[in-house]
Amino acid sequence: MIIKNKLIEFNLILFPIWIGLLYLLLSQIINNQELLFLLFLLILGETHFASTFCFFFDKNNHKWLSKNKLYMFIIPIILILLYLVIGLQSLFAAVFIGSVFSAYHVTRQSVGISRLYGTKKNSFFELGIYFFSGLYLFIGFMRFFYNDIINAISLPLPLYQSNNNNIFLIILVSSIVFCMFNNGNYKKIFVTLSGCLIYAPYLFVDNPYQAVIIGVGAHWCQYLGLNYKIYFNKESVFKGYKRSMILLFIIIYAIIMSLLGYKGHVQKDYINYLILIPLTGQFFHYYTDMFIWRFSDSHIREYIGKNLFS
Repeated sequence: MIIKNKLIEFNLILFPIWIGLLYLLLSQIINNQELLFLLFLLILGETHFASTFCFFFDKNNHKWLSKNKLYMFIIPIILILLYLVIGLQSLFAAVFIGSVFSAYHVTRQSVGISRLYGTKKNSFFELGIYFFSGLYLFIGFMRFFYNDIINAISLPLPLYQSNNNNIFLIILVSSIVFCMFNNGNYKKIFVTLSGCLIYAPYLFVDNPYQAVIIGVGAHWCQYLGLNYKIYFNKESVFKGYKRSMILLFIIIYAIIMSLLGYKGHVQKDYINYLILIPLTGQFFHYYTDMFIWRFSDSHIREYIGKNLFS
C-alpha cells in the first residue's frame, strides 16, 4: 500500500478515472473548450511538471545530484539548448519531439506503478501496457495527423478513413478483458487497467487535447499522488515553512506555464513561440524523470522508495 487511505489511493493512483468523467461533465457546462483545457492543465498538468523540482529541492538528494551532475545538469542543459534551437526553426518539430518523449514517459510511469503493485518485470501484463498504449497512440496519430501530413507532403498514399467505431470498441473491450486476467488483488488489476487505457480516449474524442485531459490527466494525477506521499504528507520530507514555499513555487510555476501554453494556442503571430518555454520545462521533466525514479539506483531505492512506502 502506497497511501494508507484506500479511497484516496484508488482515486489518485490505482484508477483515477474521475478526471475524465469530470472533464466530460464540465465540457457540457463550459462552452469555452480552450478555457476548460487551461483549467485542467493548470490544476493537474503543470503542477505535475513542477513537482519534478521537489527532488532537487530536497537536501537529502544534493550529494547524489553532485555525484551525477553530468546526467542531471550538464546533459539536460545541452539538450534543452538543442531543443530550443529546433523549436525556433520549427515549432511543429518541437511539439512532435515533446509528444514522443511524453508518450514514452507516460507509458514508463504506467509500467513503473504497475511494478510497485507486484507486476513482474517483462511480464505478459507489463508488455500489455506497452502494446495497448502504443496501439492507441497509433490510432490517435492516424485519426488526427496522418491525413494532414500525407496531404502536406503530397505522398501517393491512401488517406485514413475514420468510420471504424466498431473496430475501436472491440479493441477497447479486448484491453479491458486482458487486464481482468491479471492474477492478484484488485489493486494489481486496476493499475494494469490504468496503464492499458491511458491513451484509449484517442479512439473516440474529437481532438487530441481532449485525449490528453481524459487519459494523460490520470498520469498527472498519479504523479502528483506519488510526490505528495514522498514530499508533503505529515511524515514526509518537507515541513512547515519550507513546505509552504515549495507549494508556492509549484503554484506560481503552474500558473505561468499554463498561461504561456494557453496563449501559444490562441495567438497566431510570433507570440506562438512563447509556448517553447513550457515545452522546455516539460522536456526537462521527461528527461530527469528517467533518473529520479530509477529504483535500480541504490540512493533512489533506499531514500525515495523508503519515503514512498513508509
